[in-house]
Amino acid sequence: MKYRCLIVDDEPIAQQILEKYICQVEVLELVGICSNAFEALNYLHRNPVDILLLDIKMPTLSGLEMLKTLHQAPKVILTTAFSEFGVESYEYGIVDYLLKPISFERFLKAVNKIILTENPAANVQQSQDGVPPLSSFIFFKADKKIHKYYFKDILFIEGSGNYVKIHAVQGPPLLVLDKLSDLVEKLPKQQFVRVHKSYIVNVSHIERIEGNSISIRGTGIPLSGTYKPGLDSILQSK
Repeated sequence: MKYRCLIVDDEPIAQQILEKYICQVEVLELVGICSNAFEALNYLHRNPVDILLLDIKMPTLSGLEMLKTLHQAPKVILTTAFSEFGVESYEYGIVDYLLKPISFERFLKAVNKIILTENPAANVQQSQDGVPPLSSFIFFKADKKIHKYYFKDILFIEGSGNYVKIHAVQGPPLLVLDKLSDLVEKLPKQQFVRVHKSYIVNVSHIERIEGNSISIRGTGIPLSGTYKPGLDSILQSK
């Protein structure tokens, strides 16, 4: 299963950039490109779409005006070169608001919001047929590549300024441009918990807690008194 994406933008360059981004994400599928709102409405009336990448300023009918006509809209990520539409756009229940020029990292963050919230229960469980659900993984960009990590394989995450280091079951740590405070919001709350200003751990990989130290695969991770109640709450619920 993939998320079917429809691009609605009157700028060819913007269309090409979004198409390129969609093709780089394994769980996304580009099903169409429309140059105006009328083309998009005709397409939506005939075909199922999961994610709508919608430009705001288009001739005749704007993206926001188009949204008003939809009885049941798909997940919407708005794209625009004009920041003044930001506050108004959230009144329509959109997932995210991307300001052009759009970087791949920012695009990926918006997509992750959909993947990680579509089915919260799937974040920590396998589907019945043994196939990992879509929301059981996350994408990171590093070294000019896209890296896919299943949550179950992440041991812990180490933060340092504007970077985080992903420690996984296999392979060397992955250095990613992201803040620990931002990343914790993207992870399943019942599986990952912040235990220190510089560490997030996957509770399923905790081997031992002794005093102010957590052991995961032989690595000692500091446990701060500030974050200990949050860890205790999750452990008790399990």
